[in-house]
Amino acid sequence: MDRKVVKITEVMQKVDRLVKNETKNPGDVILVASALLAVTRNIYVSALGIEDTARMFEAVADSFVVTEHFIEQFKPTIH
Repeated sequence: MDRKVVKITEVMQKVDRLVKNETKNPGDVILVASALLAVTRNIYVSALGIEDTARMFEAVADSFVVTEHFIEQFKPTIH
């Protein structure tokens, strides 16, 4: 398990540096994100196939909604 965590961390750091180098203009952020999403999709399709990739992306999208609902429940209010 430690090897997997280390590998994920190393790749995330490399990708983060790449993104910072590729996003000198504010408009480039979405373009770079789109490229990363396309590459990620292709990697998943190669590793898992189309149906499992679709399920993976659906689960990720669902997690955004769940996380947002969770954050909304615990937002501090000012009285």
